[in-house]
Amino acid sequence: MNKLIFAAALSVLCGVSEAQLPVSQAYSAGGPNGVGVGDCSQIGSFTPNVGMVASDSQIPCTPSVLTTAYTNATTSYTPIISLPIVQGSATLVGKCTLTWEDSSTSGTVTFAAGLSAAPTNLWVTSTSASGAYVAPRSTTITGITTTAVTTALATTAANTPYQVQLTFTLASATAANTLTLYAESNNASYTASVLPGSSCVWVP
Repeated sequence: MNKLIFAAALSVLCGVSEAQLPVSQAYSAGGPNGVGVGDCSQIGSFTPNVGMVASDSQIPCTPSVLTTAYTNATTSYTPIISLPIVQGSATLVGKCTLTWEDSSTSGTVTFAAGLSAAPTNLWVTSTSASGAYVAPRSTTITGITTTAVTTALATTAANTPYQVQLTFTLASATAANTLTLYAESNNASYTASVLPGSSCVWVP
């Protein structure tokens, strides 16, 4: 079977256009063939003249994108963005790119993660670019308490964008789970912001 026929067959199977199809996965908007709604389906097997068998990869396909600025002028964590819900008993890898700034050179921002259900483990590594070198930080989360995943990130210049990269692996327990990212400022006189276009995604 040539590539065009193969791609066309995938699009018929999964109900998406050829341009949307990765090499080994297709997006399931409606959950056909036992695939969870919004999950990527994976091609489990292919038999010539018979067809393909798709199964649920347990990986949500849709990224979460911040479309309006998040702001926080408090010393308490407030939610920035949530990733799509994941099924229980799944192990997934994800990443976030957050572009942030602070209204004052005396301001700092701390990012945190929280889960809707206790996981087996959530391992998070943060890498920050804020003008001065900040060593990557590794955090392990096993409960539902909102937990810092960065140090207090300093601002070199006020109202200047910086970035923090978060990579994580979620070993989910039996309950479905939603991962949410949070931030807090170090002082109510300073405003920490996360800019539109910041995003998170579960990696297929």
